[in-house]
Amino acid sequence: MFRFDKKYALYFLGLLIVEILIALFIKNEIIRGAIGDVLVVILIYCFIQTFFAVDKKKTIIGVGIFALLVEVAQAFKIIEKLNLQDNKFFSTVIGTTFDLNDIWAYVAGCALVWMLEFYDDDSRPKKRKFLGF
Repeated sequence: MFRFDKKYALYFLGLLIVEILIALFIKNEIIRGAIGDVLVVILIYCFIQTFFAVDKKKTIIGVGIFALLVEVAQAFKIIEKLNLQDNKFFSTVIGTTFDLNDIWAYVAGCALVWMLEFYDDDSRPKKRKFLGF
């Protein structure tokens, strides 16, 4: 179950650097919101694949569900309920405002990972004959 995959570790580090650069230097909200949210899903996926030998399809779906749950938690003002609104780190990581566009960005990130992981997968299910005919 536990392993270390250099390829995913390099992807993770590269994406982490890009995310940090976006957070520090990009002031355009469209780029920060859309591109950043697409990349954060890929970042989490690469982190999991770096350290754990788990099914890739299940990991993509799990990361997507996790991202959606975090966004829904923002709608319920989880930061204020946990009394973390003054903590800049948690306010930035968890987020403070619900936005439907973030959900679409997470879906796009999961779709992008799916396409990159399985773009050359030709393992289609075999057609079965109906009632043996």
